[in-house]
Order: sequence, then C-alpha cells, then structure tokens
Amino acid sequence: MNQSIKALRGEELLAAMDEKLADYAVKNKDYTPSSRIMEEELIKDDTRTPFQHDRDRIIHSRAFRRLKGKTQVFQANLGDHYRTRLSHTLEVAQMSRSIARVFRLNEDLTEAIALGHDLGHPPFGHAAERKLNHILRGKDKKEICPYDIGGFRHNVNSLKVVDFFERYHGNFPGLNLTNWTREGILKHTSLIDKDYKERVFDTTLDISTLHPEVDTPCFLEGQVVALCDEIAQVTHDLEDAFRAKMMSVNSSKLLDIDIYRQAYEIAQTEKLKNDIDEYNLRVRLIRNLIRLLINDAVSATEENIKIFNPGRPVNEPIRARLVVLKQTASQVEKLKKVLDETMYDSYEVARMDIKGDLCVEKLFEAYYKEPARMPDYVFRKYNDALEVFSKKIQEKPKVTLCRENLHKKIEDIKKEKHLNEIFLHTIAEHIAGMTDQFAFNEYRQLFLP
Repeated sequence: MNQSIKALRGEELLAAMDEKLADYAVKNKDYTPSSRIMEEELIKDDTRTPFQHDRDRIIHSRAFRRLKGKTQVFQANLGDHYRTRLSHTLEVAQMSRSIARVFRLNEDLTEAIALGHDLGHPPFGHAAERKLNHILRGKDKKEICPYDIGGFRHNVNSLKVVDFFERYHGNFPGLNLTNWTREGILKHTSLIDKDYKERVFDTTLDISTLHPEVDTPCFLEGQVVALCDEIAQVTHDLEDAFRAKMMSVNSSKLLDIDIYRQAYEIAQTEKLKNDIDEYNLRVRLIRNLIRLLINDAVSATEENIKIFNPGRPVNEPIRARLVVLKQTASQVEKLKKVLDETMYDSYEVARMDIKGDLCVEKLFEAYYKEPARMPDYVFRKYNDALEVFSKKIQEKPKVTLCRENLHKKIEDIKKEKHLNEIFLHTIAEHIAGMTDQFAFNEYRQLFLP
C-alpha cells in the first residue's frame, strides 16, 4: 500500500526530529531567537533545523575550505595521503555522529560542532599554536609583547572565527551560530593553557552565555565531539606514523599497550584468513583500534548517563564530564607517549615544526613593525574587535584603523595598552587564518630577494 508523501517543514519538522531524541539530548524546540548572538526568528516552513543551519554556515565558510591546506602533523607537500586539518575534521565528525546516534543525541548539533571545532587552528600544526601562545604570553618577542595578554589557543580562536571573522550577514560580523554550537567549539579542548597552567582569555570575546565557569561542554553532544577529537588524533596520527615508516605495526613499544595489542591480534587473524597485504593490515589495525576505543567510550558513557540522568531537570546544564573513556583511558595516554617519543619529536617532524615556528615568528614581527604589510581586511578585523570591546566597557571606539590613516594612528594604538592588546591579537589571528603555503609565500615575499 502506498503511503501518502508529506514533506516536513517548520515546527512539524522540529517536532518530528525531537521525537526521536533522548530526554537528555539538546532539542530543536529549545531554540529561541535569543539562542544566537544576534536574534534570529525561525523561518516559517523551513526545511532545516537551527543546528542544520549552523552546520551549513560552517561548511560554506572560507575558514572551512582553508582547512585542506593546514598541517595535521606532516605538511601536505610530503605526500598526498597524510592527514590535513580538513580530513581530521571530517573524521571527527564521522565518529561523533556514530556515538550521537547510539545515545539518540542531536546529530545535527554534534556534526556542526565537529565541523567547526578546528576552524581557528593555525598552519604548521601545534608548532605555530605554541609560538603564538608564547608571544601573547609575553615570553617570546618581548620587544613586541612584553606582558601576558591572554595567550593563544586554537579553540578560542575557532570561536572568534565564527563570531567575527566570517561574514554571513551584511550588517554584522560572524556566522551567528547558536550558543550550543559556539560552546561546543570553544570547549572541545581545555581552556587551560598547558604551558603556563593558566586559563586562556580574550577581552573581545563574550562567552557569558557559554557557561564560562565550566571547562567542559555542558551538554552531551559537545562532550562527544571533545572525546572523538582525541580518539581521531591518536589513532590517525599513529596511522600516519606507519605510513612515514617512523614505526612499524609490530613495534614492541606499541605491543606492550593492551588496547593496541588487541587491535593488532585481530588484524593479524584477518590477515591470515583473507591473505591481505601490509597496507590492508595497517588499515584494519587502525579500524579495530578505533572500534575498541569507541566501544569503551559508549560503555563508560552509558554507565554515567544511568547514574546522572534520573530526576535531572530538563535543560539543566551538565557540569560533569560524562562522555569518557574508562578501561582504555590510561592506555591512550601510553599511546600518546609513544607518539611523542617516536613521531612528534622525530627529526622529520621537528625540523618542519622549527621551520613553521620561524615563519610565524618572523611574520608576526614584520606585521607589527610595518602594519601596512597586512591586507585591508585585517584592519576591519581590528575595528570589529575594538567595537565589541568598547561596548563592553561602555565607551566609544578609539582609533579605528584603515590604510589611509595607518601611519598617523598606529603609534597611538601601540601606546595604549588595551588597543595594543587588540592589535596584537588581530595579528595572531591573521596568521592563524593562513594555510601552510600562504604563510610560506608571505615569508618569501617579505624576506627573500
């Protein structure tokens, strides 16, 4: 018998989607116009949920497209098959949706957070992130930044990308994402600076609606992405290390780790059974490792939800980390240690990290000493940040910048502490937006004959 076909739109669509969700999931009906920085009413007869709008705005952003040119561990010019920041992002999204579906969480919200979580990551992997952090902590290039102005972490910068740097609306900056997506992006990794044991901060960011007192996402969808980011990073960095021949699949250091040995033994059994080659052995090994880790995460999370959920008021923020590894948590730390010793500190990776470090340092110094070397849109970013800060302190914006007044105004900016802080952050954010190749080209144009 043929069923009548009826397309769901607007409130009917939201209700149908919410009906499938667990009571502890973020509901589409929880959305109100004030769920975004600038109020947005739901569109009548809309064919997308509010979180699908978030996802789509992220996918169509320029920052998302640039992820394909940013290093994960190995720079892209070393081979076509090493992970980039974009492929890592897609892998995190895939894992996150898989776990979200198991617990009947909001998959659209989970996917939006996963796709946006690394939009603010600098080029050259974590080397550039560390360099920018040292500069903005007043530890490197003290003649430029002699004091601590909050440091730099990619999760904070990712929030700035979606709040300020992208342009979706004509009359205000940013993508105007929902607060759930914004909080998930901000807290997918710690807000505590590991190098200096202090919280990263930025005076131009308004995080008052994102539960700033809690360092973990206050809803399960955000916590799922945070854990999947860690799982994807460890397992896929390991696969890239095999590809680069920095370690072998039967390394004694790895086989001493229970979870890895289990995955290896399953892969070896499959190899004998199906007569597969070494490449497919690696693929199956990593696939098994991911499956074992995700199964542990699902089991541990299920236990935590059972304890936490009964009697919990609807929409109350979750202030504890429920999405975790349990049996394998210590083993993942051992895997990270092996990667540190064998891959991250290796000659091949270290020399590229140092090259990226030098490139970032020199670009920062050049832009600060001669701001005219930066394009006009950087001055617009500075003015947007200044306007937000001025509203916060209830003053009129001071010393807005454009190319025409640059030589007259820049010294005034550098003399006033708050203005200089905003300017320094703007330079860091400009560099963080670059792809590896763009940064190298900038360096060549500025410093090579």
